[in-house]
Amino acid sequence: MSKTRKLKPRLTRQDWIDAALDLLSKEGIGAVSMDRLANMLGITRGSFYHHFSDRADLLQALLDYWAQRWTFDVRDQIGNLGLDPSTTLLALMRTIRTNRAADFDAPFRAWALHDPMARDVVRRVDEARIKFIRSQFVALGFEGLEADNRTGLFLHYEMAAPTMLYSLTEEQDEKLIVERHRFLTTKK
Repeated sequence: MSKTRKLKPRLTRQDWIDAALDLLSKEGIGAVSMDRLANMLGITRGSFYHHFSDRADLLQALLDYWAQRWTFDVRDQIGNLGLDPSTTLLALMRTIRTNRAADFDAPFRAWALHDPMARDVVRRVDEARIKFIRSQFVALGFEGLEADNRTGLFLHYEMAAPTMLYSLTEEQDEKLIVERHRFLTTKK
């Protein structure tokens, strides 16, 4: 009888980033270490160095991934649909929920409180989000402070509320989205 050795699948850079994201969201940035990640992935630390030069390189990749996946990709996906501004905002609300974008904002923002590298990425993400959302309110005819306030409310509702109202059913959440959309896009 021959013994066959089961080979572990080769990990990708994205596997490490996904594991780091999972650990960050559950335990915070302090828990994200090469040893913890290697242990989670069931592999030695050596694989880590195949993809990253050090922890700082991994952390930058994690920040870049978060910014790209939950801001720039979402913005581009919605923006490329060619929808009117009101429908764009509604589609954005639904996409934020579908992609669970709000689930990851809190740990990245907590990290940014104590780390200049994270703070710079969060600032860039906020600027991009504000610019895109505000442009939709301006296209709807809101100006100045009114456009700014609606933009801020939109961001607070969509990025904070899902983590605070986690017990809603999908039906309740959809009703809330529709009502918020109406509230934010209706002129006095």
